[in-house]
Amino acid sequence: MADVYVIHSSKDNETTSKIVKLLEVQWDVWWDYNLVGDYSEVIEREVAKAKCAVVIWSKDASVSKPVREEVRLAERHQVPIIPIRLDSAEMMYPFGGRSGVDFNSWDDSSAHSCFEQLVAKISNVVPQKKPVRQLAPSPQISLTWPSLLLSVSSHETQLVPFDAVKALRLFGASAILVSAYDLLPSRRPKGIIQELRQIQEDGGFILIDSGNYEATRRGDDSWTASKFAEAMKDVPHDWAYCFDVMTPRVEPERAIESVVKAVKRDRTAATAKILPIVHAPKETLSGYNVKDLPYIVKEVAVTLSAPLIAVAERELGSGLIDRAKTVKRIRRELDTLPYYQPLHVLGTGNPWSIALLAAAGADSFDGLEWCRMVVDQQTHRLHHFQHFDFFKYQMSFSDSQVTLDAIDDPKIEYAGKVALHNLDYYRQFEVRLANAVKYKKMENMLTDMIGSASVQQIRNAIPDIFQ
Repeated sequence: MADVYVIHSSKDNETTSKIVKLLEVQWDVWWDYNLVGDYSEVIEREVAKAKCAVVIWSKDASVSKPVREEVRLAERHQVPIIPIRLDSAEMMYPFGGRSGVDFNSWDDSSAHSCFEQLVAKISNVVPQKKPVRQLAPSPQISLTWPSLLLSVSSHETQLVPFDAVKALRLFGASAILVSAYDLLPSRRPKGIIQELRQIQEDGGFILIDSGNYEATRRGDDSWTASKFAEAMKDVPHDWAYCFDVMTPRVEPERAIESVVKAVKRDRTAATAKILPIVHAPKETLSGYNVKDLPYIVKEVAVTLSAPLIAVAERELGSGLIDRAKTVKRIRRELDTLPYYQPLHVLGTGNPWSIALLAAAGADSFDGLEWCRMVVDQQTHRLHHFQHFDFFKYQMSFSDSQVTLDAIDDPKIEYAGKVALHNLDYYRQFEVRLANAVKYKKMENMLTDMIGSASVQQIRNAIPDIFQ
């Protein structure tokens, strides 16, 4: 439920965004810039739940049918309406006589008299509240939460590691994860070090994975901690995960000890910038024992003073809701610490999974879906890579000039176009996710993505998921 629902013309997006940003300091604000899902259904639901509606009226708004319909919808639901006049256009009938605020002389600041008048009018309807506390970035790494790291791997992807890193660099990806397995000098792609170095110089964040994923999938028993250390030599990076203990002991204290030992070993042999990964012990052929996982994660974090600690998504439970339950349990345990401990979930690139696990308390994710599949930007669903033909038109709506230029560029092959299409989606998705976490609107975001019935199923299974 939004405190303030903002009605505006899309042609007034720039001014509207400035107003929304300032109002968000005191209220939960909803506007359709980040609209996800069925347009009419979402608008109807959000207007009905709003405590007041601010109408940003202008010459463009006066000729906009959607704006007029939303104003009438707000009146039908008896939502208090507060008009803002950006220019000399008269407010639509019969709202012309309603007391509003003249923004003709607004200087974009919250100190201007017209903005103070707007705040006063809203306060008469909806009490002000303190800003929602944000999850601060770690003081030791240049990531803000939540973060999505786009993964690079030689295993079952549509782009070889060098092409993937180059695509991420050209697109301006802010954070990536690269497997150490593919950086061993004997198989290191020519030119990839230069590409990684350029990403860092451009302000990007580089996290190196242990390489055990690729080694396990390939059945490569020759991949060892010493080879991991060899692969890390001269590789530009901000942090790296330890050469993880894939088959941990069932006893919690022994499991904690093995992770700590692995991290300390790699900090000596490979790089000082090592982060821990905590695995759950196998219980059956397909399942994992997660009973003690929250305690183990917390103790590892405390022992190592780790700025970020990781768990593997596939080991958190059989289904997505079970995995969200486990993440919620881990978050409850971590929240007993006197500081905020960020949690990373390895191998999570599906938008549905990312959104639900973020709601449960995870902070960062990595996934290969961007170079394995194609995403439908309207439904947030992943499809087979070759189905891109049906979603290529969505590239034309991109805010990225790199993506727009790629549409008809004969030098960029099919796989490259799919990758840029996906990268464009994940960049926008990460922004939406960050806003949803910041303003505690994860329930709204998930409802828009997967529907109210599915969200109710989640609520039934995890009653405090959105608290």
